[in-house]
Amino acid sequence: MATDKEILRLENLFGAMSLALVDKMEKAFTDETGLGPSAIAAIVQIGTEPRLTIETLRRMIALSHSATVRLVDQLVASGLVLRAGGVEGDKRARALQLTKKGHLLFDRSLFARRAVIHRAFGVLSPEETAEFGRLVEKLLPALVDLGDDQDVVCRVCDQGACDQDRCPIAFMT
Repeated sequence: MATDKEILRLENLFGAMSLALVDKMEKAFTDETGLGPSAIAAIVQIGTEPRLTIETLRRMIALSHSATVRLVDQLVASGLVLRAGGVEGDKRARALQLTKKGHLLFDRSLFARRAVIHRAFGVLSPEETAEFGRLVEKLLPALVDLGDDQDVVCRVCDQGACDQDRCPIAFMT
């Protein structure tokens, strides 16, 4: 059984590891694309789920409505995103989709994310990787609140790599 001091140390290491992973991913995104974390999150979300509205995107990337509009305006001006026709039920809400240039950036963003995570996992044996996976599936729901937080946590996830039938966040409801 771990002592209080050992638990505090483990919690400290876990916090440092979490920040290191986020910092490395954000740097990889910037190095690979020249864009910041919110822009990358928008590209990943629109690429994963074409025809998102600004309101849905806003909830997924945890920005205000006005900040999301400004971000989408910048992505449109950069030739990465298109505003398509109205969405069912609300002709004022325009569907967002990636351009060809946006799709290339989407792929490069997920590649950069994957490279950072692969670097971290590269030090683990296959058995350690499997055990870590079981622990993460147990820990992750404890860090995520029901509602919009579920989407925010997955804002730069590679949905193509995710087994939705085993997603620990999807089963929180």
